[in-house]
Amino acid sequence: MTDYRDCRLSFAGGENELAGPPDALRDLCRLLRADPEAIEVPVRGGTVAQARTAGPLLVGVRDGNVLCLSGGVEYLDIVWDALDGLAEQSETAEDRAIHRHQHIEYYPGDEYRSPDSVPLIIVADWPDESGPC
Repeated sequence: MTDYRDCRLSFAGGENELAGPPDALRDLCRLLRADPEAIEVPVRGGTVAQARTAGPLLVGVRDGNVLCLSGGVEYLDIVWDALDGLAEQSETAEDRAIHRHQHIEYYPGDEYRSPDSVPLIIVADWPDESGPC
């Protein structure tokens, strides 16, 4: 059995990655969805901090190891849906050549993500590979 603490963050070479086994991604998603204002969740390699604010999704990095998410519920839902969806995809995929992942980043004209956001990649491990890193 895994929980949100089995998620892991890495910040290397300009790539910001949040990864973990399906159960851990779901558990993290439940915590983030449930908190009505602000939360900081420790995971391997850092902390996921979320604040519900007005406006589009803003993804940032603080102090080199804190992934910061902020925005309105309808915009934070982009991250929450990615966590749940990738967990589901990794459990049901027949082709396991590539880990299921999703890029969350701003592109010109995007009304859902802030242009001040940094790119984020969320990655789901295969369920049978959920051991310690």
